[in-house]
Amino acid sequence: MKNKLFYITIFLLSAALSACRMDKPEPVPSGQSCAIRLEVNRERTIQEEEKPMAAHKAASTDLYGIQVYKKGLSSYSKYAYGIYDDVENIYLDLTAGTTYKIEMTLIPNGKNLIASESNGGYYEPFIVGGFSPTPGAITNQMTKTLNNYLEGLSTGFATITTADGQSAGYNRPPISRFYGVVEEFTPTTDTRLTIDLKWVCFGLTIAPEGLTDGHIEVEMEGAPTLTVTPENPDAVTKQIFTFDHSLSSDDWRADDYSESVPISVTWVKSDGTRIVFRDQSTPTTLKRKINTILSLSLGEETSNSNVTINREEEILTDQVEVIVRP
Repeated sequence: MKNKLFYITIFLLSAALSACRMDKPEPVPSGQSCAIRLEVNRERTIQEEEKPMAAHKAASTDLYGIQVYKKGLSSYSKYAYGIYDDVENIYLDLTAGTTYKIEMTLIPNGKNLIASESNGGYYEPFIVGGFSPTPGAITNQMTKTLNNYLEGLSTGFATITTADGQSAGYNRPPISRFYGVVEEFTPTTDTRLTIDLKWVCFGLTIAPEGLTDGHIEVEMEGAPTLTVTPENPDAVTKQIFTFDHSLSSDDWRADDYSESVPISVTWVKSDGTRIVFRDQSTPTTLKRKINTILSLSLGEETSNSNVTINREEEILTDQVEVIVRP
């Protein structure tokens, strides 16, 4: 009887110890590989509502670019990169005890917005840099390399497909984009890692009052020319643009991030007369998550310009600037 109780006790202790190891995995010896499941926490940009889950998962048109850097004695060096369209299947093969920096960008509907080659390779910001830069292809896995890397993740430049099917590159492209970084990450075991993606964009609205003749031309540095007509006065309403960020060392994920951008606004009348409301010598401050509204008064009366701020929806704020006819 005592022997039987002894073996039962040993069995229960072994089971308990096994359960503890499952709940709290032991660290992997330094130098061995760890499987890191990367999860995305994307900042909300519009008010979302709960919807029933579809019976089948729809194919994603989003594009994710990931660049991993490995820390040496004093600085980081390139380690691996990957381009994904399946956010549910992002795994990183990292070495236990080694410190990494992980950089990611997301372009919603990027497959349709970013220009691509016939073989499936995508242009900026998914160009794979190195000795011979090439458009990056979706692989849904990491490629370990010291020579090739995704070189455009931290700036706004993108080559997009235009309305006429051509491709054009802009420092402030009219697309939505997210960006995030995890620094000083040192894995010790197989685990999950969450990366926070911030919306690195601003909004622009052109609101003409009394436009019945000609059209309005809006030229913003680094962006395509915008046109507003009497037939389509709402053509530029809450138009989203990605920040340039190529000349700024500030963190474009910060809530108060902004850029001073030259913007010209011209009324081109049907007889060819051009009335300049604003030229590019007068920069406009554009702020992250702020929809700047340029309200154009086309009448004869003039008044002092004013700026008001109104909260809109869940996170988007309107900043209104009235520009009177000169």
